[in-house]
Amino acid sequence: MSDLLHTRTGRWVLQLMLALSFALAMCPANEAFAGFAPTPGVRSGPDADLDRVRAVLENKKVSNTLAAMGYDPAEIESRLAGLSDEEISDLAGRLDGAMTPSGGSGVAIAIGVVVVLLVVLGILSIMGKRVVVSE
Repeated sequence: MSDLLHTRTGRWVLQLMLALSFALAMCPANEAFAGFAPTPGVRSGPDADLDRVRAVLENKKVSNTLAAMGYDPAEIESRLAGLSDEEISDLAGRLDGAMTPSGGSGVAIAIGVVVVLLVVLGILSIMGKRVVVSE
């Protein structure tokens, strides 16, 4: 492998690969196009917000946590019935934000770090530098 890097062709191929890597890194991964899509099953309004709140409350973790805090399902339902439409909409919005997972799985970050390290090592190799890791 090191003999390949010391030839003119090997260095040219490595430079080409680095240039292509940088070009691909600058390209957007996903493009989103805004627009309305017809969805006949989507509902909006207070009834939809109340359904979303109830769906979250039916989650096993949420119901177990509420039960551990001493809330009875009948008590929760009676409190939901006493809320106004604005309060239900506000609660549904807060629950949507709280139940959405934040961040990624970290795989993209790990891949990015590995790619950056390989590019740096490739550049150092082209320049004739050696990387020595010692304790």
